[in-house]
Amino acid sequence: MTAVPMVSLYLSRLLLNQHSRQVMGEVEHPYEMHRTLMRAFPKATDDTQARARNEFGVLFRPEVDDLRGTIRVYVQSHVEPDWSILDGLNDYLYADTQMPAWEHKDIMPACRKIQNGQILAFRLRANPTKRIAKHGDTMKGKRVELRREDEQIEWLIRKGWDVGKDVSGGFCLVKSQAGDSEGELRLVPNVRVSCEGKRTGRKRDAAGGHATTHLAVLFDGLLQVTNAETFLDTLVQGIGPGKAFGFGLLSVAPVPTRGLEVAT
Repeated sequence: MTAVPMVSLYLSRLLLNQHSRQVMGEVEHPYEMHRTLMRAFPKATDDTQARARNEFGVLFRPEVDDLRGTIRVYVQSHVEPDWSILDGLNDYLYADTQMPAWEHKDIMPACRKIQNGQILAFRLRANPTKRIAKHGDTMKGKRVELRREDEQIEWLIRKGWDVGKDVSGGFCLVKSQAGDSEGELRLVPNVRVSCEGKRTGRKRDAAGGHATTHLAVLFDGLLQVTNAETFLDTLVQGIGPGKAFGFGLLSVAPVPTRGLEVAT
């Protein structure tokens, strides 16, 4: 990973109307939501969707709140967005007298306070995959999804620290004691994995576009920072592929550390 050059990192929270046909269509096809969100950012140096997202560091994650009848969308970016552009979309934003439809703040000062050894609660929606490397396999070089929970957790562990490739994400998963079927206590990663199924869509390009399919997996758990500088870069860059489809945004919050044991 590269060093983090920016001085600001903005986190936005949007409230979208769950009864909007456009909103629900974008939830089902996140690349269309990505296209809508990019309207809040300046015109990119290279005016293409993919390069614009990279230039402004845009990551996002929609979360459905059935109780309130809203869609919360969290958006992270290197540059300050102008969400007033969404006011002109009919019924797109949720009207709530107690909470603004959108707000954002610079979280870089808080991120720079993260220290080595700190325990953080995290949430990540990701697209865990692996690249086929077996010689002679017709799929060699292609990415395939990881379907088993143990594979998905191992994928996330590697993103924190990949020994074989000498690549570090600056974190490891916290472990807690749990009893197995024979009553023996063992340490297991403190993470809950929710497989949310496949997301389909169509990515547009100069040739007209192509169909896309991504397996969505939501991780909630605890991690420990092993290298604060590298971890900050991980927060900025996101984790895994499919970032234009609502994957990769790592959200963290401090937690008490009493009684926790850390994975090594």
